[in-house]
Amino acid sequence: MNRETANVLLLLVGGALVKIAVDGSYVRYVKPGLLPYLLAAALVIIVLGIAAIAHDIRRGQAPDADEHRHSTRPYWMLLIPAAMILFVAPPALRASSVGSSTAQQTMAAPDKTAFPPLPDGPAPEVPLLEVIGRAARDRAGSLDDRQITTAGFVLATRNDGRDGLDLARILIICCAADARTIRVHLDGNLGDIPEGTWLSVTGDVQPDTATADTGYTPTLTVTDVRRIPAPANTYAY
Repeated sequence: MNRETANVLLLLVGGALVKIAVDGSYVRYVKPGLLPYLLAAALVIIVLGIAAIAHDIRRGQAPDADEHRHSTRPYWMLLIPAAMILFVAPPALRASSVGSSTAQQTMAAPDKTAFPPLPDGPAPEVPLLEVIGRAARDRAGSLDDRQITTAGFVLATRNDGRDGLDLARILIICCAADARTIRVHLDGNLGDIPEGTWLSVTGDVQPDTATADTGYTPTLTVTDVRRIPAPANTYAY
């Protein structure tokens, strides 16, 4: 690849990083906390591309016109698919994209610690990841005898010998490459709900159900359920 094509590719990559940072689609690739580093990387790449182009212009050195025409054409054609990949954001990951394994299955026996009490009020909203953490690790029993509300999408139960449905989210630890599902098993008459349907579920977490035998997947006894639209950002962090 010649210098002209390499410099344009630098600008293209830098511009794509700025675009996904500005329109918010970067969360489909990395955690929100990495936004400053993403913008810094974009700035460095763009500055390098501009500096390289300015340096070539100052040198005033260009290949022979005939050689340039024949040697660069294939590389410029490669810019078309590169631009499509960099500028067209893919859809958010689905459970089928990350397989059937869960983040909980990779856990060793979790160390117990005391979690703070849940917010006051009936059935406070608790993120699904926090529900799992409290069920598996909270020695204070903050979930005992408390109803909570949590949200996620429906998946068929897998991997722990139980039948029925799970409430799930896709967990991003660092970036989309390490995505895994996190799950809470739902116990109750939910009716016919297709996989992928987003729900807000209220119920009680059954004590001692987030164990190694269940892949640290707690069971939530459902008392109320309603369908909700998918959130703008479907991932958990």
